[in-house]
Amino acid sequence: MSAVPASARDRRTEVRRLIDSMEHAKVISDGHFSALGMLITDASLSADEPALVECQDGLQWLHRHYLDVDVLDGPQREQRGRILGLIDVVHWALKRLPSGLQLALQPDGHAARFLLAVFHRQGLSNRELAAELGTDETEISRVGRRLLSAGVVWRRKEWRHNAWDLTPRGRQYLETSGLLVQDALAQDAPSGRSARRAEPVRPAEAETGAGSGDGSGAAPRSPDAVPQRQDLDRPHRSRPPRPPEPPRRGAHG
Repeated sequence: MSAVPASARDRRTEVRRLIDSMEHAKVISDGHFSALGMLITDASLSADEPALVECQDGLQWLHRHYLDVDVLDGPQREQRGRILGLIDVVHWALKRLPSGLQLALQPDGHAARFLLAVFHRQGLSNRELAAELGTDETEISRVGRRLLSAGVVWRRKEWRHNAWDLTPRGRQYLETSGLLVQDALAQDAPSGRSARRAEPVRPAEAETGAGSGDGSGAAPRSPDAVPQRQDLDRPHRSRPPRPPEPPRRGAHG
């Protein structure tokens, strides 16, 4: 299990401190609600589940105080309504987390490769992603809508084209799901083409390359790698005559 980042721990502590301050305040001020709203927004964008859970529990605890009051005055009704609204926001923020959406992407699937491509290069268009993934723009739009609903990517317009960016939640998902580690290993592993070592030059090839008139003195080679005779225009040396064989003796000697 991965360690909780320091920023997430600080956010959770800040949520707890703020909820305690709101609980003991005679009147919950606009500053309290504004500070808590910003914390909820940051936690949602960063997929900070512990901070969101802490906030949900604290808001539900605050709401219990209003259940014991028979008649609420105007300010109390307003505070209760704002607390209920924040409870709903936190509830749906938790539902929209990648874990809540059960966003389990296959490493070799289009969605995972989509995320990794945008991680390496922000602002890719549908056409560029289609070329990167080896698919068409219709499939890119379908996968993009799914990832957009999960909150792991952003989509913006650049002139007439879409541009895709990774959200903090998307980066957090890549890290916790292990997709970044697998991608790094795949990047470090040599490809089949680069892993091949250069084959040693065969002797015939070496001789063919040496006879290109570079002054190395090697015999010239014909196109089919058959050595050419250099002494075609020279007279052949005759071999010395063989000595005559002695006459055979007759059978009766």
